Amino acid sequence: MKKNLYFRTVFRRKNVIKEAILDLFLSTCSVPRLLLEVFIRTNMGERYFSFSTAIIATTVLAILPIGTSVGFYFLAKYGFSREFDIFDFLLHDLTWYLFLAGFVGMCLDRRREIKRLPSVFDFGRYSLSTGNIHNGFLNYQPYGKRLSVRTIETVIEPGFFLVIGLVLWLLQQHVGILIVYCSICYSISYVGAYHRGDNFVMDQIDEMIFNEEMTSSFVDGLTPNETRGVNYYGRKPADENMRRKVAENFVEDSEIAVAM
Repeated sequence: MKKNLYFRTVFRRKNVIKEAILDLFLSTCSVPRLLLEVFIRTNMGERYFSFSTAIIATTVLAILPIGTSVGFYFLAKYGFSREFDIFDFLLHDLTWYLFLAGFVGMCLDRRREIKRLPSVFDFGRYSLSTGNIHNGFLNYQPYGKRLSVRTIETVIEPGFFLVIGLVLWLLQQHVGILIVYCSICYSISYVGAYHRGDNFVMDQIDEMIFNEEMTSSFVDGLTPNETRGVNYYGRKPADENMRRKVAENFVEDSEIAVAM
């Protein structure tokens, strides 16, 4: 595609703060999303699924309830909290460790799947694939027709875990709070990814329109009502031929460099 230098200079300005917040949010949501995705996704890309990250997350989460209980134990000595009760601990946190055990088991399955997949270096597999969506979600037809992948990833999948988390939370299981939090991160992270993808596609479309309407808008001086909304800002040469010569420099052909 031809690059429109005017469009890229004047219009394609990134909101640095917004992009930074989006990058931070997408990166921080990767672990909460991983905690749920391994249960419902298969055949993940080898660079998308990180077994080492899964083990680190499991270790941290395994220590969290114990560390909290120990903290309450010491606070109880000074009258700031109730004393540690092993029965109470098991009553509310046993499901937490059952969840972690299931998570580790699913991570082992995902790692074995990756080893069986075609090699990325043979162009047999996309290394950043988020995995295959479960058929139960793909075949779900609440309105008599299949839902889009976007709806499944942003609403149905996280909603499934949200319901489970809320039920466990109502049963006073601490793991329910974790699952609810992860389901919210799951949804918002995919919403952010689709938002970024939408903007990328719209940038490409807008640039194509700019190229097509360049002569009509800049050279012929037609209004945005006549050029699908395209308008060139700034002063223009009075002579039409000079405007045409200037417009020719707005566009350059993109070349793909191939390393030999």
